[in-house]
Amino acid sequence: MSAVEKQQVSAFSPAVTYGGSDNSNAVTAAQELYESLAMARPACVVFFCCVDYDREELGDTLAELFGEIPVLGCTTAGEISPMGLAPGSITGFCLSADHFVVETTLLQNLATFSERGAYDTVKEMMQRLESRTIAPMAYNSFALSLLDGMSIREELVLSALNEALSGIPLVGGSAGDNLHFRDTHVYYDKQFFSNAAAIILVNTTCPFSVLSGHHLVAEKEKMVVTKADPAKRIAHELNAEPAALEYCRVMNISLDELSSESYALHPLSVQVGENFFARSIQQVNDDMSLTFFCAIDTGIVLTKMRDGGLVAEFERRMEDVVAEIGEPQLVIGYDCIHRRIEAEGKGIYEELSALYQRYKVVGFNTYGEHCDAMHVNHTFTGVVIGEASAFSA
Repeated sequence: MSAVEKQQVSAFSPAVTYGGSDNSNAVTAAQELYESLAMARPACVVFFCCVDYDREELGDTLAELFGEIPVLGCTTAGEISPMGLAPGSITGFCLSADHFVVETTLLQNLATFSERGAYDTVKEMMQRLESRTIAPMAYNSFALSLLDGMSIREELVLSALNEALSGIPLVGGSAGDNLHFRDTHVYYDKQFFSNAAAIILVNTTCPFSVLSGHHLVAEKEKMVVTKADPAKRIAHELNAEPAALEYCRVMNISLDELSSESYALHPLSVQVGENFFARSIQQVNDDMSLTFFCAIDTGIVLTKMRDGGLVAEFERRMEDVVAEIGEPQLVIGYDCIHRRIEAEGKGIYEELSALYQRYKVVGFNTYGEHCDAMHVNHTFTGVVIGEASAFSA
């Protein structure tokens, strides 16, 4: 095969195209992505890219190639392409205007985020979409979110978006930067932004199903956050002890072992009713405090979790979705970076990658997943889009 054939992957169906490139040159990768997403009447393009690409070159080339087609995207902690897990690449999908209508918006300056302003912006976007719908809006629409993963604003933004969407499901992910925790960006209107969130509202004639869940099982051991800085998502103390030391004691690991892998293999959660929602640790700090990917506060009770079978749990959920809407033509996937790290650590990386390829997952490893008003960790969250012929609006 030629070099381009090896580096470029694409697939075509009546309603979507998807593809990607693992070329390390930003201009070439953008060109190969463009070629793989070729479509007669595109409604929008969404991409996910490795943070190592030259952002200016990548953004400018995408803008030149796609012209006035709406293009949105973000940097990641790892990409999921049509060939499975594909870190160090760019991947994306294109929705056909024959089966999808979209409206988009950008929320900037999240540091001074206004819930009222975001609510009004989304309501205006919904009104624009409603005038162009191709299927009843209430039951045939969903929203996608891409948000700066270092902004620490997910909870506020998602709450405002969920209220404005009035029951329309919202799914998305927080942009990453390969665990550097410095430089996460979203792409909108031909340029990259930090401290921002890009929102896509979609109406479709295709059947779809939203899924969000994890494979973790609760154990008996618990820790109480006894001192925290919620604005920075930092737990200073657990059980009135330095947070990192107490975490190590409960998990039976040494302080020297603390790393992204240990956090992924020794997860925590908070219990709400009968449900457990993971609270993933981002990093340990010099003062033995722990920074989390999600909201943390004094008084929160953290439960030790164990592996319940990552691959098997995802396959069960996908089998349920297939029984509901048929075989997917695309799964837009937001997959926590800790799931990928866990898969690597437990030797199931290739098995998980093959499963994602089988179900046509295109997405990225996130710094947090979005599901309606919730900002969660250690989940696979996404939208499964079925064949257009399987649905009548």
